[in-house]
Amino acid sequence: MQQSDGAVNPQETVSEAEMGWLAGVIDGEGCMHIDLEPRNGAHPYLTITNSNFVLAEKVAGIWHRLGVGCRIQTRKRHNPRHSPVKDVMVIGYRRLEKALAAILPYLVAKQDEGLLLQEFIQSRLRVGPSPCSDGELKLIRALKAQKSCNRILTDHTPNGQQAEEMVGTLQRCKEAGRNDQPRLIGE
Repeated sequence: MQQSDGAVNPQETVSEAEMGWLAGVIDGEGCMHIDLEPRNGAHPYLTITNSNFVLAEKVAGIWHRLGVGCRIQTRKRHNPRHSPVKDVMVIGYRRLEKALAAILPYLVAKQDEGLLLQEFIQSRLRVGPSPCSDGELKLIRALKAQKSCNRILTDHTPNGQQAEEMVGTLQRCKEAGRNDQPRLIGE
């Protein structure tokens, strides 16, 4: 596994075009998540996984130039027919704080997830090491609900059971104040 320490060379800058490209990769291929473990607390991360190693290396290079440390890991897939993938992972509260500050203005599809993750991280940095508060647990649940709402919009035609699950998720999203159903032009 390679490690990028996030040291910044002032001569290396990141263009607006590269920031937009990185945001597009995150919107399409990225995952923002918080793992909760009873003993070790909450572990937020942002991961981009792709079988195109050039893409993964470019993502890591941009993070590096932004001063955001990341890990790059190659892993084989369970199915031997599938190509190996590279994970580019930003892990840790301070790294994620810096990464989100840089990329949030450019995100489209995952901007709401990014804002929830940023709010969670800021809360944890204020409080320090302690069990998650009720407010933080609410943010984690909201992030998971947001991911469910977004997934519905990209899934393919469902079978019967999937359709029922999608309707249930859409109802929960609507109850939570989210209504991401596509609108017809002219509505």
